[in-house]
Amino acid sequence: MFENIHWPSILFSVLIAAIILFIFYSRKQMTKSVKKLPEDEFINVMRKGQLIDIRKKVEFDEGHINGSRNIPLALLSKSVSRLRGDQPIYLVCADGKQALRAGLLLQSKNFTQIYALDGGIKSWSKPLKTKK
Repeated sequence: MFENIHWPSILFSVLIAAIILFIFYSRKQMTKSVKKLPEDEFINVMRKGQLIDIRKKVEFDEGHINGSRNIPLALLSKSVSRLRGDQPIYLVCADGKQALRAGLLLQSKNFTQIYALDGGIKSWSKPLKTKK
């Protein structure tokens, strides 16, 4: 009865389906962890919490929102103790995608008020501060 079934193909198909489901689930969790804000709304609230730029230091030095602190995404998990849990966190990244990953990490560390500039620094139309 089962002689004609090609088990490796079936197992491979099940594995691919599981990977696809995991990717969709991960994406859904990421988007739930961070509320994206358009620039005008972001400007209105960003001073009411912690403004964190998660880009690399070189990118931050080239131009950043005045008042933001640079904690690169690669160092964020080790720097969580520098963040206050009682204040909202406003994230800025290059294009809006890395903020989702940062938000998921922060959510796993029990932060609940996590917001991000929709489109990242690329969508910012106001002047940037540069390191001289």
